[in-house]
Amino acid sequence: MINVILISHGDFCQGLLQSLKMVAGEDFGVKAVSLNEGEAPEEFRIKLAEAIQENHTDSEQETIILSDIPGGTPFQSAAYLAKQYKIGLISGMNLPMLLTLCFEKSRNKSLEELVEKVTSESSLGVQVKLFKEGEKSKREKLSIDKN
Repeated sequence: MINVILISHGDFCQGLLQSLKMVAGEDFGVKAVSLNEGEAPEEFRIKLAEAIQENHTDSEQETIILSDIPGGTPFQSAAYLAKQYKIGLISGMNLPMLLTLCFEKSRNKSLEELVEKVTSESSLGVQVKLFKEGEKSKREKLSIDKN
């Protein structure tokens, strides 16, 4: 089984994990490790290593880590730990990406297959719709009121 860990500056990863539970009804064994304000990079790296090791049953164990931004301390810490562990590291995490990862990992896909699926355009969840002021278009009403 592939482990999933969310990492971020502050509580973003904790919030994303809570959103996963709210939308999907469970946490799928996902862990969240936050870099707290004032925390040294070495301290964060130790916390992350502990989270990775918690479910490491053998040297073949694999972990996918979703990070908030590339190049930041959480991302760099995970990249550093990739020397010791089999890690797929993806930055720019969001809820659609996490949902895809959780549902797909239950299908016993390889680390490479999961990384490819999660980073595909259909899993990124980015959509753009521009609405101009006063524009008339068919949209869902936000209330149950028939008016």
